[in-house]
Amino acid sequence: MKKFFVTVLMLAIFLTSTVAMAAFKETVTEGADIASIKRLAVALPMHYKSEETEPTVEEFEQIIFNSSKAARCYVISYDEIAANIKRDTGVDIKSLQDADARKTYNANIAKYADAFVTVTTANNSKKIQFFFEVQDAKDAELVYLLTTQSSEIGKNLKGYTKACENFYNKFDAAAEKNLKEQQKKNKNK
Repeated sequence: MKKFFVTVLMLAIFLTSTVAMAAFKETVTEGADIASIKRLAVALPMHYKSEETEPTVEEFEQIIFNSSKAARCYVISYDEIAANIKRDTGVDIKSLQDADARKTYNANIAKYADAFVTVTTANNSKKIQFFFEVQDAKDAELVYLLTTQSSEIGKNLKGYTKACENFYNKFDAAAEKNLKEQQKKNKNK
């Protein structure tokens, strides 16, 4: 009987960890040097507030930035990038339509950061899905993608914050792994 309970407990732990592992998918573009990213800018999120408890686009942008406190790289807020673009070009991207703001942002971001993260939400079902896309600032090429979906992430400020903190933790771990792989390659040359 004791073996049965131990077996059931081990199966439960395995299934729980499998579900947790399936809650995210991480991709580092082959050949990408994410370890060299020292300045990461926050881009305007692609988000539509579908429920009252969810943050607005502006609140979500602030959550993405505020969640970066533990990040290994320096994170620059969307507001700071917008102010820099306005200072340097005279264009106020905050007053533009989203498509025009993104185009101007992408054209100027390399002056201020090494890469930028755009967060897209798919929040039209019970489980919210987040897509964290990190793109190289020079050419907007995708270098890192994290997709997160979990029933444990609520459609509220706390849930959005948890997802963003999770992104920074996973991105940092991927950058550390990327650095070790580069060091190993250089050592073998």
